[in-house]
Amino acid sequence: MQNKIDILGIEIDNYAVKDAVLYVERYLEGVGMKTIGTISMRQLDLAGSDETVKEYIRQLDLAVIGEKEILLAAGINSGQRTKEIVEHVFFSEMMKRILRNRKKAFLLAENETELTQMMEQLKSHYERLQIVGSGSMEGAQHDVDRIINEINSASADVVFSLLPSPEQEYFLMDNKSKLDIKIWYGMEHDFMPKSRLHRIMGLAGRLIHKRKLKSRLHEYNKE
Repeated sequence: MQNKIDILGIEIDNYAVKDAVLYVERYLEGVGMKTIGTISMRQLDLAGSDETVKEYIRQLDLAVIGEKEILLAAGINSGQRTKEIVEHVFFSEMMKRILRNRKKAFLLAENETELTQMMEQLKSHYERLQIVGSGSMEGAQHDVDRIINEINSASADVVFSLLPSPEQEYFLMDNKSKLDIKIWYGMEHDFMPKSRLHRIMGLAGRLIHKRKLKSRLHEYNKE
């Protein structure tokens, strides 16, 4: 199986979950911050016109494929990898390591509503997770240093970020040198519970990005 795939000139990791979590274990016990991010079709679409988003993906220490369509776009037809992606197996296995090693978490979201939902979701599935702090970017556009200070003063090991693209990419690329943590994990919004209307809208959005990705891949391969 290919451990790396090339999508539109961007190299993305394609490790089986059993191999990817070995990196997580090293990151949790290592020195310095490592970055993990779930990659969506929307991000890849944005990367075509936004150099910061493209550089964010390239610089991730571990890029986790978040949608099976990305795998298919790379010409990989693996039932096992598709199952891992669809069922978010990497996230579950990563959480086992965080809980087992009693690591502390800080939650970051775009607004207070998403922050509350994120906390409820995590606590309902991982009640032993030590959440030592949380913050939202709501009203913090001109006070990013306050968020950085909150993260560092909480002595968190892992930051779970639910910031949307491209806000997430800008935030991390501008501030990664200031963060005193073990792991930054850029999550995907599919993690959040959604109403039926939002699920339908999400599916429609995925279809749009799938078509755009196919079109861009066709043009890229022709070049």
